[in-house]
Amino acid sequence: MANKRSHAALNTPAPDDDDPIDPSDELIFIALGGGNEVGRSCHILQYKGKTVMLDAGIHPAYDGLAALPFYDEFDLSTVDVLLITHFHMDHAASLPYVLAKTNFAGRVYMTHPTKAIYKHLMQDSVRVQNTHVSTSASTSTTSGTDGYVNQLFNETDILTTLPLIQTISFNTTHVHNGIRFTPYPAGHVLGACMYVVSIAGLNILFTGDYSRENDRHLIPASVPRGVKIDCLITESTFGISTHVPRLERETALMKSITSILLRGGRALLPVFAIGRAQELLLILEDYWTRHEEFRKFPIYYASSLARKCMVVYQTYIDSMNSSIRAKFQSGATSTTTSADGATSTGASGPWDFTYIRSLKSLDRFDDVGGCVMLASPGMLQNGVSRSLLERWAPDPRNGVVITGYSVEGTMAKTIMLEPDVIPAVMTANRGGGGGGGQQGGMLTGKKPGAAGADGEKVMIPRRCTVQEFSFAAHVDGSENREFIEEVAAPVVVLVHGEKHNMGRLKSRLLSLQKMKVFSPANCEVLRIPYRQDKIARVVGRLAKEVDLAGLVLPSPAASVEEEEEEEEEEDGDGDGDGMRGRGDDGAGEAKKLRTAEGQLISGVLVQNDFKLSLMAPEDLKEFAGLTTTTILCRQRITLAAAGVELIRWALEGTFGGVGVVPEADEIEMKEEGQNGGDSMVREEGKGSRVVMDVMGGAVRLTHHSTTGEVEMEWEGNVTNDSIADAVMAVLLSVESSPAAVRQSSKMGSHSHSHSHSHGHKSGLRRESVEEGVYDPFGDEEMVEGEKSNGDTNGDGAVEDGLEARLKGKRHPLADVSAEEKLSRVFMFLEAQFGEDAITPIARPRPTTSQNGTDGEAPDEISLQKSEAAELKRLHDMGIPVPGIEIQVDRSVARVWLEGLEVECGNKTLGDRVRAVVERGVGTVAPLWR
Repeated sequence: MANKRSHAALNTPAPDDDDPIDPSDELIFIALGGGNEVGRSCHILQYKGKTVMLDAGIHPAYDGLAALPFYDEFDLSTVDVLLITHFHMDHAASLPYVLAKTNFAGRVYMTHPTKAIYKHLMQDSVRVQNTHVSTSASTSTTSGTDGYVNQLFNETDILTTLPLIQTISFNTTHVHNGIRFTPYPAGHVLGACMYVVSIAGLNILFTGDYSRENDRHLIPASVPRGVKIDCLITESTFGISTHVPRLERETALMKSITSILLRGGRALLPVFAIGRAQELLLILEDYWTRHEEFRKFPIYYASSLARKCMVVYQTYIDSMNSSIRAKFQSGATSTTTSADGATSTGASGPWDFTYIRSLKSLDRFDDVGGCVMLASPGMLQNGVSRSLLERWAPDPRNGVVITGYSVEGTMAKTIMLEPDVIPAVMTANRGGGGGGGQQGGMLTGKKPGAAGADGEKVMIPRRCTVQEFSFAAHVDGSENREFIEEVAAPVVVLVHGEKHNMGRLKSRLLSLQKMKVFSPANCEVLRIPYRQDKIARVVGRLAKEVDLAGLVLPSPAASVEEEEEEEEEEDGDGDGDGMRGRGDDGAGEAKKLRTAEGQLISGVLVQNDFKLSLMAPEDLKEFAGLTTTTILCRQRITLAAAGVELIRWALEGTFGGVGVVPEADEIEMKEEGQNGGDSMVREEGKGSRVVMDVMGGAVRLTHHSTTGEVEMEWEGNVTNDSIADAVMAVLLSVESSPAAVRQSSKMGSHSHSHSHSHGHKSGLRRESVEEGVYDPFGDEEMVEGEKSNGDTNGDGAVEDGLEARLKGKRHPLADVSAEEKLSRVFMFLEAQFGEDAITPIARPRPTTSQNGTDGEAPDEISLQKSEAAELKRLHDMGIPVPGIEIQVDRSVARVWLEGLEVECGNKTLGDRVRAVVERGVGTVAPLWR
């Protein structure tokens, strides 16, 4: 019995996560088929904008469109890659329909043996469809389609779409559209594989149907080495059931078959045409070789695909286990005895049978005496196996031996209940004959049970024996659990299993308390969050700047549980971000990474198929294949009335501070047009122009006093363009300001002094000088010295006095006292934490000298003197108080204003205070002088 989970484990709520989940960080899983059922396997994976489709089968118990996966519930045009695990009908039979009848536009991959067998199976399916016709229109009066629905596809569709399928080999990695996938042997049938799919560093293992049993010809499945699996999608066909040991099963099987033969009956073994049939052929051949007394009973392999399939098996010897390869390579000459007693000498290959005969159709079968018949399909829905069942069922000497997995709703599952009668399907239609084929009738939509002349179903009595020996190449419960534990994926998704079996396996896995287990139903959307750290590789000249001694190398992507544990451990760590950062970093954005020692690395982050590279802009062409271009933008505007001081005054009011480039550092103002026609070199006298930098040089302005022309120059990008637009708006509005109007009044005006001397250059009346000249930016009168200067030095001297006044006066926003700046920082903090939570710190920060020597505490007088000296030093720097204390609940954070250092025992509060302080300081910068 399964171990019961504790009550606490069952009721433990999921851990809360404060960080919201980005939809792009969610792995989306949708089962279009195979969810809580066996059949029509088809699964969708979506992650980071990529879509992978796994398998495209049909349901053997349903007919026509009902047998398909729920393709109408998903847009197949978004699928990038379709991966087929093996050729069985419940995993690959709807592939022609997907390629020929839907809007699917992705690529299809399967192994070489799978494609070779897939072609023969699908062609045979269509041929079987065409042979299953209704005997009369009355057989299906309810459907109106003469007993069957339209074909899903025809042979032309198969041959047309076959070139669209690309073949791959085991253990080889392939990449398409950023999706990496590698096939590994699954041990189910020839060519069957399990896929490891990697998208943006997330590794998903899809097992498909797999077996870990050592059989006679296949390589058993094993866990992929060197790959950390984040999500495992596995089958759950047998739930927690356990197989009988292989040797015991083979012994019981042969005992059942021989007992049927010894009582004069015929043994029917329904099998898939390819797959487990070959394993059973090897078992029977070995037994007949060792037991001469049974050689008089023929063994038939009844399938129209028998010869074609054996050619495929003889071709792909390298895909089989070492025993088959050794027998093939040895080429040993041996003496064999045929079924008729004749001896022959020749090369003995692994698939050269002596006691087994191929039977293409029942027309050539002489049904006389006992025999062993391996016939397809394995589900007994139609075809050769159903014809023989209906023929042999009434005879109690005969026996049916079920060797594979039986799907719910099929005749193979029904007959295991040993019913008294079974419906006739093939006998009524073909008069007791039978057609070969591999389970193709399910594609026609032919309903089980043929109708007689009166419209009623024809029933056949069952008197034959029925036994089951599981040789299905699926893992049992214990093998599946061991495989899951060995993979050690944090998330497991169960598919391909009946709801009851799947539920029992899910409970068993949850009792281990090592993983999250999901068993979604068809069309149920499963969202699994995977927030992974993004790792960027530093390349080019930027790599030389990295200090490897202080670099903390990133570890591989952690699972969900490991990531949560790391976050808890990091609560007490510093603010070093390492080389990993979260968030969606788009290509071409400038990014900064910090090492553990605080080294800041700045460059351009380039993303290519989820691989991130950090490089200098100069290396973009070499390492990313990108060409970079720098656009230098220039714009000119003429301001007739506004002088350079007025312009600077207006810019400081908007941007807080404007730097004036000294004449020694001025760059020669040369403008060279791209077409050669607009080339101009300005050569002006010293002091005739003023160069100013706005926002740290983002935009540079050059004012030419002789022409009143203002030239803006900036490097074109989104940020600088926005700043340039704001500067232009200020320049366009500066001339209409009251200050500009007052200053422009000097143009063309004259003065009326006592001597009636006219001032042609003066913009102010002499009466204004005598009565008191007003500042253009306010109503403050000029000092007496400026009045006398205007009287003694003439009209131009008044203007010189105004310029002196303007140059000595700065804008209030550009010249703020330390107390005002501190109050603004308080404003930012109070807005975030509340007025009651902010308190100035009166005493300075303790220093090493204040702690005394030799571990002795300093005396009170020395401590007071040290603190007084420290306060004086801070006041001389313009710092009013040593620091600020912020208290939120029981957590306290201190901000020391000299270096703007934040001390806090709570990492979350400390990071928040640090962010607010940096925002506030950036607004009132420079904070201290």
